[in-house]
Amino acid sequence: MMDKKQLEIKLSSLEGFQNPDPRYEQYQTPSGITALITHHAYMQGNVKGKTVYDLGCGTGMFAIAAKLLGADQVVGVDLDREAIETARKNADKLGVEIEWVEMNVKELTASADTVLQNPPFGAQVKGSDRVFIKKALETAPTTYSLHNEGTNEFIERYVKQQGGVVAEKTVLSFPIRRTFNFHKKKEKPVKVNLYKFIRDS
Repeated sequence: MMDKKQLEIKLSSLEGFQNPDPRYEQYQTPSGITALITHHAYMQGNVKGKTVYDLGCGTGMFAIAAKLLGADQVVGVDLDREAIETARKNADKLGVEIEWVEMNVKELTASADTVLQNPPFGAQVKGSDRVFIKKALETAPTTYSLHNEGTNEFIERYVKQQGGVVAEKTVLSFPIRRTFNFHKKKEKPVKVNLYKFIRDS
């Protein structure tokens, strides 16, 4: 089995967004954070041999990581055609087979074992994070999802409203690189929460 460091090294070679769109809060998930989360999900038995969906997959970081760790079927979903094309190139580069779907996650009707996602935080378009939480809980019994630390109470309440429970919450430091013209610093660390949501059956 590939260890966390090996996974991070492989992911660090992948391309990021060519023309990131601020409306979708398209920030590349750092290879270290992607490796940490996906490996954690793997150790809990939620990746190897499983069907894994990466919602709002962007350039495919979580999807590719899941496949490298032995997921049976992996699907990446994003409405940005250019991001999907980059994700496809990234998967080809590492020799992994992933299904890429260009669509709004709102329209997705699917069933999976696990969802891995780094959705918009809702900073640019209010409520955009809700769409991903709702769809993740509809799609899989287990979800690993990144959200702004300042929204903790809302996230826990909304997950409960959607028929889920927060099983885990871990604070991580997410380095936001200067991506858009409104960014003043080259890189700014932002505290985020990694949540594990479980569908309450």
